[in-house]
Formats: sequence, structure tokens, C-alpha cells
Amino acid sequence: MKVNKLKKIVITALIVLSMTSITKAYAIDESELTPYNLDMMFDNFYESPLSMPVVETEADKKVINQSSEARYYPLFKRARIKITNFFRAKENARLEKLKEQQIKELTEDNEADDAAAKVLNEFNQQASEKHDAGLQKAKVEENTTVNDEQQESGQAVEENQQVTAETIELSGEVKEQKVENEVVLDCDNIVYDEVNDEIEAVGSPLLTFPPQKVTLKADKMTYNKSSNILKAYGNVTLIKDESKVYGDYVQINMNEENAFMDNVKFKQANFVINTRKATANSDTITFAEGNMVTDGSYKLDLKTRMVGGQDFSRMLVDEEDKSYIADSVGQVPVKVKADKIKVEGKKDHDTITLERGTVFYGDNKLFNFRRFTAHTDKDHSYFEANYPELGSRPQLGAYIGPGFVFDIPNGAVVKVIPFLNYKSNFGVGGALKYRSGTNMTELAYGSAEDIFVAKGLQRLDDKLFLQYGVNSYMDEGFMGRNIAKYAVELFYKDATQVKDTLAPNLDLTFRQKAGVGYYQNTDYNKYFGDIPNKEIGTTRFKYMAEINQSLFKRENKEELKMFDFSFVMQGSAALYGTGDTQFIGRVGPRIHTQYKRWMQDIVYYLSAFDDHTPMARFDTYRYGRSSLVIRESFRLNKYLGVGWSGNINLSNDAPNDKLFQENAFILSIGPDDFKVNLGYDFIRQRTYFAFAIGMDMKGSSVEFKKMEIKNPDRIAKSDNKMEKLIPTFEEAERAKLEKTKAKVLQYAEVIDIEDPDREQL
Repeated sequence: MKVNKLKKIVITALIVLSMTSITKAYAIDESELTPYNLDMMFDNFYESPLSMPVVETEADKKVINQSSEARYYPLFKRARIKITNFFRAKENARLEKLKEQQIKELTEDNEADDAAAKVLNEFNQQASEKHDAGLQKAKVEENTTVNDEQQESGQAVEENQQVTAETIELSGEVKEQKVENEVVLDCDNIVYDEVNDEIEAVGSPLLTFPPQKVTLKADKMTYNKSSNILKAYGNVTLIKDESKVYGDYVQINMNEENAFMDNVKFKQANFVINTRKATANSDTITFAEGNMVTDGSYKLDLKTRMVGGQDFSRMLVDEEDKSYIADSVGQVPVKVKADKIKVEGKKDHDTITLERGTVFYGDNKLFNFRRFTAHTDKDHSYFEANYPELGSRPQLGAYIGPGFVFDIPNGAVVKVIPFLNYKSNFGVGGALKYRSGTNMTELAYGSAEDIFVAKGLQRLDDKLFLQYGVNSYMDEGFMGRNIAKYAVELFYKDATQVKDTLAPNLDLTFRQKAGVGYYQNTDYNKYFGDIPNKEIGTTRFKYMAEINQSLFKRENKEELKMFDFSFVMQGSAALYGTGDTQFIGRVGPRIHTQYKRWMQDIVYYLSAFDDHTPMARFDTYRYGRSSLVIRESFRLNKYLGVGWSGNINLSNDAPNDKLFQENAFILSIGPDDFKVNLGYDFIRQRTYFAFAIGMDMKGSSVEFKKMEIKNPDRIAKSDNKMEKLIPTFEEAERAKLEKTKAKVLQYAEVIDIEDPDREQL
């Protein structure tokens, strides 16, 4: 079997094995979250949170403490890395040259001493040689009589030595050449059939391709040299890395570079795929009549933020007190049946399309669909699909309409949504959503209120962002979110946690935000009362910082009890383009408690402020010198929870002369793996609708008559090269030193030294 022909086997095998990356690529890995995930910052439901730090869960700490290395490299970060690498390379070259010069000078200083030592050594060596020559001459003269037979024998030996020397003498240079085996066949027996020009390998044949790290196992293999076809029979297994594909029979035609496999089965992550047969060529894999089943626990976790910051998932709940959909209807899986599934790896995107399908919940038919396509980037960090959209936005009102998704170069997608909307009366409108790995932007217009809204967030670097909006709530740090008529701001945001500052498990969390931008005062009036509407727009520079130090913490999960006491310090300073300023500082204790089914957060703020903002309706400080923030949550039973959030101005000095600056209720209905949350904000006179899904998808399946994977080698693989920082000179030298140490240890030898004092038998 020729090596170049066997390369075709490897290519085809890689194509077959690449289908295992489909399920892996579309799985969600929570460890890949970044500290400032766009989805967490760009939230449509939770636009008016209370100014209260909440108790941090282990998931929150994980997000804060993990590396901020992003999977995507925004333009600003890419430029920063290139500039840094340019100066680092220049400095590294200078230091390397300086190092070589120092070595050269040190060598020159030692040359004189080395020369003197060399002359002395040569003199001693010559004297020693003369002395040895004299001794040898005396010895020869002493032994002048030699036997004739000894002379003949000596001559024979000398001639033999000369012949031997001539025989083994080599000229030129001998070089060792290392060649890596491209194909290795291991089996018990090989039979060659001369009539059919076929090689048969039996007895646990194992065909390995070391360069590609691919292995083919079977009960029997045959290779026909005339047809150039390789066949494997019985218990066929294709292995690459940790991925395995099983089948009864495989045939690989190396002339046409295609493959055929019977009764294919492979497992990846929590998924098992079975198909009656599979065919593959250079750019397409086709499966016929198969299914994909989740055989392990796979949690579908979808959650929107709650009104007033309520999040019942933070509550400790006894396992016996939890409820699941399966408790009422049994462990009923979700099933999807489709005529055709097409997965395509494009240049900048991956898409998956299901055609003519039906969705079932157990044996109950939910709905039919004609065509469903999901678009995702190469890292599969997000996706958009052509499903209908419904929701609500401030001032725009409620809306519902179909969605159409289009691919944009460099991994971005655009979704167009024509809709019907309602707010005091019915109207029509449309929305456009743009999504990439570094940007989220939404634009919408509704005729019900004749209003245009926009909101966007662009990540420029790991901790540097640009936010912009029209008639939308903007991120104002620990002050919540304020609505502006027009806004654009460049801001830096960071969070750091110092563990065990005062005692074990008592951590300090520091958050900061610095931004500069242009804002225009809003004419939206829901909770401003007598605050005048001043038509003004100006620039603003603002810095905010928050320290939260945990002082005492106790938790008993068995008894559903928790007490977390900490101290909060917050400060904010703003300078406006008009010359006006705003300074806010507040401190206070924070308590988070839970007793059985009752959870609460209480924060008291003692504030000092000097507020001269020219845009009072946008960012005036409304909470006064003394305020109390309360958040109460009650789990009434397995299926019902109720919560309330409020901010009470105790000093009666709010600019809108209101006692309650925040006042919102929420009702959480349903089992723990499918919660529907209804809320009402009395201050903003707004109804909230949200949901939290955490369903176990074990046993769910997708059945298909045909599945086609186009360009499998391009799925989850991008042509874009990620910029990496080159190491500094010191880092490179340290790496060399570590490598040298490792090499020394690699060649170290342990010698068994006998103990002279040990007892002997």
C-alpha cells in the first residue's frame, strides 16, 4: 500500500471524525464566561435595578476572579497588542545585543589568562613527551633479540591489521535521518491474494496514522491494490484524540476520496448520535435515518433578570422542597422530528437548519415548523435564529412579530423584526438587532407612541466599552440605570476580589467605573415629579468606586439559614461640560439573611452629596442623605414565590418629594425548572414579564431522515489569527532557565549507593 494513497485514508477519516465536533461546538461551557459578558450588561428586562449590592454567589465570584482574556479580539485590543509587541520586540533586541556584548567583553578579559595557561600546558606536554620518548628508546635497545617465529607472527598480525583497517575505513560524513512513520499496521496475520491483488489483515488489525493521530480498528481489514479500496469489517472503530466513531463496516475509496459506513454510532459530551449509514467525501458528510439523544443530564439554563433585582435562584432551598416539571408529568423528554438537518461551516459563520419538523413534549405534539435556521459565530458564543420575537421596551410598549436573520461578514448577524405594538393604542413598527462577538445593538420604531429607541454596547478591550442609546436606560454603575434622550459614553469597568482579607471566607470586593461621554436630558417623566425639564445636552466625565467588605458570614444549608453582614462604601464624582459638578458619597451596613423560606437584603445608606447636575431628569441623586433599601423574598410553596423591593427616603429631602424612590412587586409562578415571573414597578408604572428556565434535557432527542454536514473541517474554525503578546526579555530568559532546569532533571540519574554501615548477612 503506497504512502501517498494512504494519506487519502487519513483525509477521509478526519472528515468522518470531524462530525463529532458538531455537538461539542454547540454545547454551552460556562467556564468561557468573561467578567463583562455582553449579555449580562446588555439586558432589556432589568433596566431599573435598585442601588443595592447583592450577596455574591459562587458563580458571581467565579466571573469576577477568572482571567479577562476574551475569545474575541476587538479592534482597540488588537491595535494595543500590536503596538505593545512592536516596542517589546525593539526592547528585547536591544537587551539581547547588550547581553551578547557583555559576554564578548567577559570572553576577551579571560583570553589573556587562557593564553598564558595554554603556553604553560604546551611546555609541560612537550617535556613529558621527550621524557616518554627517552624511556621508550631505552626499552627498545634492551630488547634487540627477537625470535624468528615471533617476527613472522608479528608480520602476519600486522598485515591482518592493515587489511582490516582498509576494510572498515570510511570516507565522507555519515548523517542520521529520522523519518516518522506515516502508516503503521499491527496485526497477527497478513495474507496476500495474488489472484485478486488483495491484502488481508486479520487478528485484531490496527491501522495507525501517527502524524494525524488517527487509528482504525476492526476484526478484519482488506486492501485491494487494483481498485485502491480499503475495507474494514466487524466492530469498526475510528479514533482521533478522545473521539470515537463506531460502526459495523467501513469502505474507503481512495481514488474518489469518499467513504461509506454502516450503523454509525458515536458519543460526544452528553450526546449520542446513531445513524443507519453515513457517506463522506472531501467536503460533505451525509447521514441517513438517525437520531441524536442526550443520554446524560444536560441543563438548559435560560434566565432573564428580575424586576427590582429579585432573583429567587439565590435562595437556599431544600431538595425535598424543590419541584420540577417531571414531578407532575414524569420525565418527559422534548423530541424534535425533522425531514432534513443541514449544518454548514462558512467562512465567518456556522449555521444549522432544520426543515419540515415537529416539536413534541413526550407524546404531545406542540407545533410544526417549515424551516428553522440558527446562525452563530465561529466560537459559538451566541446565536440568533429566525423565530418570532415578543417583549416590551420603555416608551415603545409591547411588541410581537416574526424574525429574519442574515449573516454579515466577520461573524456578525443581523435580525430584522417587523412587529405589531401596543401602548395606549395599537400601532406597527419594526426592529433591527445587530450581534457580533464584541457588539450588541438594537434599533426599533413603534407608531403606537411614534417613538424611536436605540441601545448599543461595543467592547473595545477586555475592560473598555462604548455604550450608546436613544430613549433608553444607560448603565450608571451602582446607581442603577438612568434614561437619557441621547447618550454615548466611553467607559472603563473593572472588578477585583481580595479573598480572606479579615478572616477566612471574609472577602473584599472592589468595583470601579470611569467614563466620559455626551448625554442629553430626557423629557420622559414618570417619577421625576416637580423636577423641571431642562432641554440641555452636555459632556460628562464620571468616576465611580465601590468597596464591599464582608465582616461576618454564617451558612447552614441543611437548616436553610444564612447570615451575611458586610460594610459598603460608595463614591461618585462627575464634571460636566457646563462646568457644573456632582459629588456623592455614601456608606452603610448591608445584611443578607435567610431563614427557611424567607430571604431578605437590607442596606442603610448615610449619604453626603453636592449635586449640581444640569440634567436633573437624567442623573440627579434622588435617594437623599438617609435612605433604606429593602428587598424581601418569600417562598410560599413549591410553585409560588413573592417578592418586594423598595428604596425609602428617610431624610425627606428627595428632589421629587416622594417617600418611595423605588417600589416594585414580583410574583414567581411555576416549578423550579420553569419559572414565570410577573412584576409591576409602581414608580415607573410599568409591568414586567420574565422567565427562568433550568430544565434537564436528559432523554431529549432530534430525529432526522437526512442530515448533511457541509464543510465539516471549517466548523468552529476561524481564519482570523488572534493577536498574542510576545514575552518580555525577562520572561523569555526565565523561560529558558526553566527549560534548562527541566532538561537537566530529564537527564539526571539516580545511583544506588551502598551504605557501608548497613548490616550484612
